[in-house]
Amino acid sequence: MQKLTAVIYLALCLSLGATVANAQEERAGKLSVEPYTLRTFDGKEVPAELGRLWVRENRARQSGRLIQITFVRLKARTSDPGPPVVWLAGGPGVPGILMGQIPVYFRLFDSLRDVADVILLDQRGTGMSSPNLRCPAAAPSLDLFEGEEKWLRVYTTLTRACAEHWKTKGVDLSAYTADASADDVDDLRQALGAERLSLLGHSYGTVLAQAVVRRHGDKLHRIVLAATEGPDNLLALPTVWDGNIKKLSYLASQDAAINKTVPDLEALYRRVLDKLERSPAALSIMDGRSKRPVTVRVSKIGMQWLMRLAMSDARTFPMIPALLYTVERGDYSLLTRRIEALYNDFEGRSPMANATDCSEGWSAERLAQASKETPGALFSNLNLQWTGDICKSVGVAEKGFAARARLWSTIPTLFISGTLDANTPPFQAEEVRWGFPNSVHLVVENGGHETL
Repeated sequence: MQKLTAVIYLALCLSLGATVANAQEERAGKLSVEPYTLRTFDGKEVPAELGRLWVRENRARQSGRLIQITFVRLKARTSDPGPPVVWLAGGPGVPGILMGQIPVYFRLFDSLRDVADVILLDQRGTGMSSPNLRCPAAAPSLDLFEGEEKWLRVYTTLTRACAEHWKTKGVDLSAYTADASADDVDDLRQALGAERLSLLGHSYGTVLAQAVVRRHGDKLHRIVLAATEGPDNLLALPTVWDGNIKKLSYLASQDAAINKTVPDLEALYRRVLDKLERSPAALSIMDGRSKRPVTVRVSKIGMQWLMRLAMSDARTFPMIPALLYTVERGDYSLLTRRIEALYNDFEGRSPMANATDCSEGWSAERLAQASKETPGALFSNLNLQWTGDICKSVGVAEKGFAARARLWSTIPTLFISGTLDANTPPFQAEEVRWGFPNSVHLVVENGGHETL
């Protein structure tokens, strides 16, 4: 999906590149809607509407420039629809319209049309909204997977370059925060003439939903928060991730199709990390940019990063035993394919994503807890990218939401969590839910982060 996303982004950038340049001829609050066909990846063509809304990039600067927020509206099938349902995708940086093209997500959105219009929102800086703050294509250094210091250097270099690219185009990166997007959501509500909205958020989308509650809660009808991230959950806790390996190891030990070959998945993972740390694997992969073979050396951090991605999506759980088993035995064929995909998708992180996350921030207490858990952890580099320099590159202080008081709301809310979701474990949802007395928490047994 990431490669397909890149193609879609490129096409959008080419087609919408002039939009912001002409924005000064428009006015904040102006809405245009036109017929549109949403084409899903399994071949469906769905009649819809494409909307574009002009908003101020930085509302604190009344003379500031305008940007465009784009959305697709799937009209309700009922003659008496409820408040529109707005889809808030995760990431941050995942386009809501793109998610509507994925069959399993489309089926969800299509079912909601029985009660209300469904709004697939491309948040500011993403997808078909303009500007789209995607990073320019740039090949990472070949030593990317050789160690934490080298990984961080490559990541930081590409991310800073991406931020500078958009700064030179006049983009105010500090304006791409959850608060700003929350105000975009309410501006959209007003432009649509809706008295209230319902929100459906996933992962970072739950952070955005909470920002809307804080700023415009009286304009909300119902909320669903799937894979909930609380106001001080940006820094990951290594013990949660290590605990998830223990859970997967237990499940594998109970599976007759696996346990004879991999009786102890956790122990196998430890051995593979030790092996790659002692003797990095030299892999020949195809560079998708140059279309030439290149050699990369994969040490411990390469495997840790692959495992982090694999554990974020329950659909890839079955691949994990095979990956670790083959690597331990010196068969790097599966590892090569996974590293090739990871290398070719590696680029500087969008400044929209960094500005949003840095404005969320972290407390001193969360940092101390994460730091205490890091030494000796199987996932010792979960927070490697969170440095003050990264946040400064987009002009946003790294401490924001984390310092805020607990959110309180009586809006009817459904929380959804998965027991195998290390990104947003169920106890995080419970921490947020403490301030939502009119709520229900649905916990999906063996549910992962990206499959809720």
